[in-house]
Amino acid sequence: MLLDTPIKSDKNGVYIGIDILFGKKIYWHTEQSPRHHMLVVGPTGSGKTIALTTIATRLANLYNTTLAIFDVKGEYASLIRLFTDKNFIAWNVLQTPIPICNCSEAQEDITHSIRLFINTLNSLYKLPTYIREQIHEQLTKLCKYCYEASLDNVLRGYWVEESETMYTTLSIFGTASESSAPLHLLYQKNVVMDLSKLFLLDPKAAAIATLYVLKRMLRVVKDLNTSPIAKIVLLDELWYLAQSSIEDLVNILIRYSRGYGIALAMATQSIDDLNPYADVIAENCSTILALSSSSRNYWVRLSRYLNLGKKGIENATKFVGQGIGVAKLYPHEKPFYVYIDPID
Repeated sequence: MLLDTPIKSDKNGVYIGIDILFGKKIYWHTEQSPRHHMLVVGPTGSGKTIALTTIATRLANLYNTTLAIFDVKGEYASLIRLFTDKNFIAWNVLQTPIPICNCSEAQEDITHSIRLFINTLNSLYKLPTYIREQIHEQLTKLCKYCYEASLDNVLRGYWVEESETMYTTLSIFGTASESSAPLHLLYQKNVVMDLSKLFLLDPKAAAIATLYVLKRMLRVVKDLNTSPIAKIVLLDELWYLAQSSIEDLVNILIRYSRGYGIALAMATQSIDDLNPYADVIAENCSTILALSSSSRNYWVRLSRYLNLGKKGIENATKFVGQGIGVAKLYPHEKPFYVYIDPID
């Protein structure tokens, strides 16, 4: 089925893989795409992580930009070395907390970060107004006097009900720590943010860490943006984020990412993980890749996003193998049956 057909490389596109029906190389024509987001869907063992990493790193190389990887699996620090020779900084949030503020920041930036943190916390925990005000007052005081502390200690006792889940979340944030990993690394360098152990403790805490850093990234990257893509953000196992804060994710995807130069490379096991915004998210991704499954129901559920008819669904169920799937690439209406080629 694989034909040795010489196809010229398209320097304006991202190489995806081989069309298994015709043996041609398939490219994502990013210069024609209104947005540079991508979504990979696939069951466990289908090659989802490899496909996501392959395409994301090629997109980064094409636009000469950096990657920020939010890793809930604990495998990207080693995996990424197989796809690029660029240096990556590993950041384990349980060992090095995420700083809300530090002594060298301008007061305007500190105020913004405090409000952003409280809003992110509130979006998942629905805090009463008086609690939010108390937290704001306490954090402002800590940052003003450059007091170094872990938030699970300084904010303990602010809750009406004791919640170990809340303290798990607070334990990964700190104030006024010059020794903390500076967040600017996430904007200027390639970074793997290790959330794997935190994810096992509490997926909601991992979601808050991801959202907060993403929101802060938007503010900084906008000022650094000199190309269509200033930063590529890789989000694997997207369900943990969508489950807790789907509206925040959609806002970042639709309202902010394009103007701020952020491209989201996302992966999840089922399109239903993204409900009730599955349609909106899919419509805003220029590349949708569904990896192989023998389940007909799986393909029926995805058919509307891939433009698969009855015959197309039957074909898709037959191409079962790691790294093989169906791709919908903008601006093409028809889907491609493709082997995701990890070797460029």
